Amino acid sequence: MEHQHLLLFIKEQMSHLTKHEKRIAEYFMEHPEKTINLSAKELGKITNTSAASVIRCTHKLNFKGFTDLKLAISRYLPQHEQSIYQEIKQDETVDSISKKLITRASHTLEMTEKHISDESINQIVDQLYDTQTMIVFGVGASSLVAQDLYQKFTRIGKQVIHSLDTHFLATAIASHSKSCILIGISNSGENNETISLAKVARKYGVKTVGLTQSEQSTLAKIADFYLIHDASSEKSLRLAATSSLISQLMTIDILFYSYLSRNYDEHVVTMSKTRDAVELYIE
Repeated sequence: MEHQHLLLFIKEQMSHLTKHEKRIAEYFMEHPEKTINLSAKELGKITNTSAASVIRCTHKLNFKGFTDLKLAISRYLPQHEQSIYQEIKQDETVDSISKKLITRASHTLEMTEKHISDESINQIVDQLYDTQTMIVFGVGASSLVAQDLYQKFTRIGKQVIHSLDTHFLATAIASHSKSCILIGISNSGENNETISLAKVARKYGVKTVGLTQSEQSTLAKIADFYLIHDASSEKSLRLAATSSLISQLMTIDILFYSYLSRNYDEHVVTMSKTRDAVELYIE
């Protein structure tokens, strides 16, 4: 398995491992240089586990075996900097902050690609073509994503309703119930306003799309369709919703361009008209 940010990836899989497997994975992260020179038996002895536990751990991390993992670590070591796992520190240099955030952004985009479901995207695009109006909503950083979605689809002539007034959106759902779709955006999938709008949509027979980080979230379970985005790096850097925002925006881009490609020539004509309208306004 090739992974540009291998050690960060291993760290994010810890919750899926048993107690013994976590001990082994921690050794991978803390001593990558030593790991590549050990046998499974030797590592089992060092970690007070067993060779069999080492093999099981590597399989859970999506490697073919311990040798495969060691090869991946060997490829990664020249790029490894322990600092990428750390929080932003007091008086940190711009160069150091840039490297950390760019590394996290790159990792987030890689993981977003893994989460994207072709089937889900195609099903949602089908629904968008079958409805006249999109109603989009998000709170906080997710509101920025909702605005991006609103702007993109409006530019190609799709009717989109976007507002932070949830009472207004609830009435819009009821009044457009025969021809609309609700897209709720929530990183956690537990935002009360987003969930309440999804419940209103269900009451009026309106299809709902949830964009969230977990298929086990309340929003994903309520929605008729859901898109899962990556937010794994958020756990170690909560100064801002950087990782989830990047992942959400990329997921929306994939949805938008998938929609665009279904009727590309017509949409390009519409986008040209809207661009001309902006230029005319500026003049």
